[in-house]
Amino acid sequence: MNKFKKAIISVGATAVMLAGLAVPALAGAQKTPLYGPADPGFTCAAGGNAIGNALGFVVLNTNGKPGTNNDLIVQVSIKGGAPNTSYDIYVNQDPGDCPTAPAIGVLTTNGQGNGNAHLVEPRLPGATNFWVSAVGGGQVLRSPAVTLD
Repeated sequence: MNKFKKAIISVGATAVMLAGLAVPALAGAQKTPLYGPADPGFTCAAGGNAIGNALGFVVLNTNGKPGTNNDLIVQVSIKGGAPNTSYDIYVNQDPGDCPTAPAIGVLTTNGQGNGNAHLVEPRLPGATNFWVSAVGGGQVLRSPAVTLD
């Protein structure tokens, strides 16, 4: 095989490998900052306003396709929040459950105001936009919405 054919085969193989890597990244978990103290404004489709300090982040993912019975997997990480405080965690799903009540779990921070929580909630059929509120210690922290397939 000549050098030209080898180069074309190599470029084609690389493109196939890169395409395979790109698909899971688009369909997988989405990470977004957690802002606070949040202003009172939010919309169900867009989530909380990106106002205030980034006091952590949220990672949202699902374990299935829209319209099927599957779960929303929520990782919440607060960094520099109120020390030794319990935050009620609310997960908003749009369309369908926004604003949401009751809280689906609690995150408790340590003496430095850092804490993590792993929560699972049933995903509503048809919901595509998801965001989190954390309420505790006189603070409201909110994330902007992420869109999940």
